[in-house]
Amino acid sequence: MKKILGFLFIVIVLCSCKDLDKTNVENNSKSENKLTQSELIKPEYNQIELIAQKILDLPKLQWIYHPEFKERLPVKVLESEVINKDLDLNKFGQKVRILSMSELEKEGIKDFVVFDKIKIGKDTTHFKLSYKIEGAGCSGKLLKENGEWKVLGYSVWEN
Repeated sequence: MKKILGFLFIVIVLCSCKDLDKTNVENNSKSENKLTQSELIKPEYNQIELIAQKILDLPKLQWIYHPEFKERLPVKVLESEVINKDLDLNKFGQKVRILSMSELEKEGIKDFVVFDKIKIGKDTTHFKLSYKIEGAGCSGKLLKENGEWKVLGYSVWEN
């Protein structure tokens, strides 16, 4: 009888240990998934910031900002679904102001950049922006090589 009770006790202990290990593995998997999801969100957000900055810094586009006119600085950008106030963009040593249309109207600001299109794919981004006060704009394509966005080509136009 003692042998049977001892055997049952060992079986119960082993079964409970097995469930404990399974629970720990499941908990570890869940926490790893949460980490992975938050890490995925951050780089995507960071990619938008990198892409927007790269576009603002395009060499053939610099003349439209007219940094020599004090009232044109800091550069202003219209807020959109893609371009939001949390982005940390800089131009001519100053933080770019990202403003809603109502804020632009309230302040009477007419010199603002509009990102008309930023379509981010796996390894390419198509973009278009306009700067209506200058009657100018730009469109082009970026390519992601070795984890870095590079300008594949772009054109600047003026009305």
